[in-house]
Amino acid sequence: MMTVKQVSSLTGISVRTLQFYDEIGLLKPSELTDKGYRLYDEHALETLQQILFFKELDFTLKEIKAIMGNPEFDQAAAFQKQRELIQMKRDRLNSLLGLLDRLIKGEKCMEFQPFDMKEYFRVLAQFKETHTDEILRQMGSMDRRFHRPR
Repeated sequence: MMTVKQVSSLTGISVRTLQFYDEIGLLKPSELTDKGYRLYDEHALETLQQILFFKELDFTLKEIKAIMGNPEFDQAAAFQKQRELIQMKRDRLNSLLGLLDRLIKGEKCMEFQPFDMKEYFRVLAQFKETHTDEILRQMGSMDRRFHRPR
């Protein structure tokens, strides 16, 4: 078991953010000590990792909670789709880096294709669309978002 401070040190997530995730029911501690300290086990860390993958893909906390709270949530399928989306994001960034390298060398490049994110947004929207009904049923409008701690 790890304390909230240990989890914060391990993951780079602030103690306040972990407390906030508990408050909104996104990531509950595995146990509370007699003094009320949060403790996290390996399963909780796996859940946190899943949350961070969704956050990397710009999902809102509300969307993440609804998706992961769905009894039919398939973690393996989510990992596969997250991998696909992150790979698309990486490929786009690699294209942008290549364009910058050519510009640094003095080449005249009027390319705009590396900036095109249509396919990424299409795949992301498709993933979110498959979960929209569940998100709306559990959480209400997707337009309202949780506020992140500062």
